[in-house]
Amino acid sequence: MRLLLLLLLPLLLSACNPLQMKPLEPPEPPGNYATEQTEPVVKLSERWWTDFHDPQLNQLQEQLFANNLDLLQALYRLQQLDALQKISGAALWPQANLNGSISRDSVPGIVDDTISTNKRFSVAAGYEVDLWNRLRDKSTAAELRQQAGEMEVQSLLLSLSAQLSEQYFLAVEQLAQLELLKQQTAQRKVFLQTVTERYLAGLSTAVEVYRAQQNLAITATLVPEHQTTLTRAQNSIALLLGQLPGSVLIDRQELPQLDNIVDIGLPADLLTRRPDIAAAQLQLAAADRELAAALAAQLPAVNLSATLGRSWIELSAGDIDGTFWSLALGLTQPLIDGGLRQAEADRQEAIRAETLAAYRQTMLNAFQEVETALVAEANNTIKATSLERQRQINQKNLLLTLDNYLYGLTDSRDLVNSQILQLEILRQQLINQRQQLSNRITLARALGGSWTNTELSQQQQILNQEQDGTND
Repeated sequence: MRLLLLLLLPLLLSACNPLQMKPLEPPEPPGNYATEQTEPVVKLSERWWTDFHDPQLNQLQEQLFANNLDLLQALYRLQQLDALQKISGAALWPQANLNGSISRDSVPGIVDDTISTNKRFSVAAGYEVDLWNRLRDKSTAAELRQQAGEMEVQSLLLSLSAQLSEQYFLAVEQLAQLELLKQQTAQRKVFLQTVTERYLAGLSTAVEVYRAQQNLAITATLVPEHQTTLTRAQNSIALLLGQLPGSVLIDRQELPQLDNIVDIGLPADLLTRRPDIAAAQLQLAAADRELAAALAAQLPAVNLSATLGRSWIELSAGDIDGTFWSLALGLTQPLIDGGLRQAEADRQEAIRAETLAAYRQTMLNAFQEVETALVAEANNTIKATSLERQRQINQKNLLLTLDNYLYGLTDSRDLVNSQILQLEILRQQLINQRQQLSNRITLARALGGSWTNTELSQQQQILNQEQDGTND
């Protein structure tokens, strides 16, 4: 009786004085963004790229979700997390094993050897009583990590869709730039022919012919750079689609116009729309449960075990058979472990603190992305207005300078300069237009959305069906 009380004393003391964790203090989002939206705004579609009304882009996005290899790897990692969750949850249930053995022994005797056959079959079961929710906390942590894994895959979907759209419109811009250079080349060839004819007629100098030739050469030097960028963008799209380089060709040559302002909502909306924030929050909750489990590991553990079986012993003097069983209650209280359990608790506490800092950083990054994208989009709109004003002024100057040149009122220097400036303005307009689209893509990605949840479920279902078909 005294021995039993001695064994139960640590248990009673621990039950009266359990270890406590410091409470979590997750950050709260601000009430509003620093950037105010005063103009009428519109909400993005859930699958935001459909707002560009581009059938080829829509088709490429569907191919992306079906064939991207980074996404496929993420789906397999998610299956690993599913398995780890089941492994962790299995500790909450009793474990049972079927054991069997057959042995034959020969023992030397005075008169003759004694030969015996021993047959033994049993079922052994064990169960740890989860007094301090240590096993439950570890199982919950695994479940939370699995959920965080789902959010991380959804965040990858957002990132991939944005990458594809960026590369697509970069390719479209390059095609538009090449078409612009093609038109400018044709115009400058006509101008070179005009200057040459005027030179042969004695109405212009050889310098003006060389100047026109140089103007044409300047246009030609811009072509290779755009062709290289176009190839790089198309190959990047092919890589995103899990295809070989050269397998994707973009045929659109006109960038879409943006004539609306996106409703960014409130910062608190990002907590439900951004999968990376949700993942960080789940990882924080998982770290909290892991810390609780590490603290509980310092407290007593109670184990139950039971064995039920039957044995047969065949002897020369006769057979012995019967049923055997055992029940056992075990109590374990850590006393000396070299600081092992306390060090693990300290490690888990540091992990939780690190995860909390990562959660805060993720939230700040999300707010920063929205604010920056919104300001960049507004400034690109201002720049577009300024470029269009420059184009109109220079177009008028170009026409006037051309008339003056044809009437012999001026030489070709001013005309060539105006042509070069006009080409540069048109090129800058295309670059700025594509940058506007890039900022809209960044804003759409920063705002998140619920479409990733549906897409993830579809891709998981497809993967499971393919695996079931392979197993069959």
